[in-house]
Amino acid sequence: MDHLKLMTKLRPLVRTFLKEASDLFQMCIYTMGDRRYALQMAKLLDPENIYFNCRIISRDDCTVKNQKSLDLVLGHENATIVVDDTKMMWEKHKENLIEVGRYDYFASKCKNRKSFSEERCDESESNGQLAAVLEILKGVHSLFFDGENEVNLEDRDVREVLKTFKNKIQFLQEK
Repeated sequence: MDHLKLMTKLRPLVRTFLKEASDLFQMCIYTMGDRRYALQMAKLLDPENIYFNCRIISRDDCTVKNQKSLDLVLGHENATIVVDDTKMMWEKHKENLIEVGRYDYFASKCKNRKSFSEERCDESESNGQLAAVLEILKGVHSLFFDGENEVNLEDRDVREVLKTFKNKIQFLQEK
């Protein structure tokens, strides 16, 4: 990341999260960073190109300025889940969103609290944001694809399933 003049620390549990989430879902990277940043993040998160397989969307691809939209994601809106730390970027697709808390390891990113580095600690792997999101994703996947479900698969809507996890999702934002 030298050419971008950024230092990046991966969130605890990210490797496990990516592996387990990719077993359940097709994933993509969607960032408001430029294409160069997006490709560097993909290389850092997925050096073997296993999880994202070139499904990388940057602000250079966006159809609406300063907004993310599912119109660039290959998948039906009723079957797409978004995991992001910025709710306001998803104005048209809030029902698809699992908002995860920001990971502010470095002091320069924190505004209202001390960073993890200032606290000389890090987010918990077992009780941190990614562990909680992974638990929600597994639950959503199970309910969405439940064989006892009376509704045909093409008529199911992940947004309805996400509503059943509303309390857990709100808890993420409070952590």
